[in-house]
Amino acid sequence: MMDKQILLDLLINILKSQGYDTTPEIDLPGIDLVVENDGEITCIQYGLVENDLRYFADIVQGSYGALFLSDEISEWMAFFADQYGIRTWDRAELEIRIGKAILAEAEGIRYDFLEGQKKMPDTTEIVSDSHDMLQLRCAPIRVDEKRAIATAKGFVSDITNIVIEFVPFWNYKYVIDTYQQYKMKTVHISSEDSSAINALNKQKHEYLREIHDQISIPSQNYEIKSAVLTKDEVENEILSDAIASNTKTIAFTSTSGDAIITEHKTVKPRSKDINLDVELVYLPVWEVKGANHSIMIDAYTGSVMTEPVDDDVEFL
Repeated sequence: MMDKQILLDLLINILKSQGYDTTPEIDLPGIDLVVENDGEITCIQYGLVENDLRYFADIVQGSYGALFLSDEISEWMAFFADQYGIRTWDRAELEIRIGKAILAEAEGIRYDFLEGQKKMPDTTEIVSDSHDMLQLRCAPIRVDEKRAIATAKGFVSDITNIVIEFVPFWNYKYVIDTYQQYKMKTVHISSEDSSAINALNKQKHEYLREIHDQISIPSQNYEIKSAVLTKDEVENEILSDAIASNTKTIAFTSTSGDAIITEHKTVKPRSKDINLDVELVYLPVWEVKGANHSIMIDAYTGSVMTEPVDDDVEFL
């Protein structure tokens, strides 16, 4: 594994020698290195895993030139980066470019280390040309149509159609922190939980942490599902489950003369003791239809879904 700080120091020295401004006045927290040349901004990030690349894409958002460095670039990383206009260099590529830059300086030859990487078009311009933009509280789409089809080919034959569905989920989290008094004893009840409930069929799902206010539609064939489960219904269900899971039976002992008396008391939080936050959000899901079956692919994680998202779907 490369030493990140040594690598960044080396890149700064090379780029400075080529006339790049390595400290431009631009606020991009979380980026390892931002450089400018002839008004063109390039963001450079070093990372090891796919989540590092996701994080980088979220910050840059197609607004600047972007270069992601890693010891090894996996096939998925290369595919993902290509969708977001991010260049990727692995260790071997870095060795070649650094070597060329050093030799070029020694020979007095002009060599642009970043090869004049151009600024990416503004995101809104891309959207207006090819995609619709929806004002929808939704998890981002990380998996495009081609990758969804490639994944589906291992599960269904004779693919006939593909549609992206926006499936409603009630995203929730709650906190319980309360004290209850019984005679001379004080019982502390403390708990917290977060999850999501499918608003179509009540299936549980992990909490959707990354939610955007708007989403670019990558396909003309899409459907926004309407919630069946209401907010009042889901809140009552969550509160009921929270109370049940935090109900305790406590043993209290006391003495009366020579006798030891043991009492059992059931304590549980009340609805007003539960600080509950519930929001309707959407998860993008690719439905790939084959000759006999359909398969659902989470458009955020790329994973094949093992539970149906809608009771009406003929699920593989």
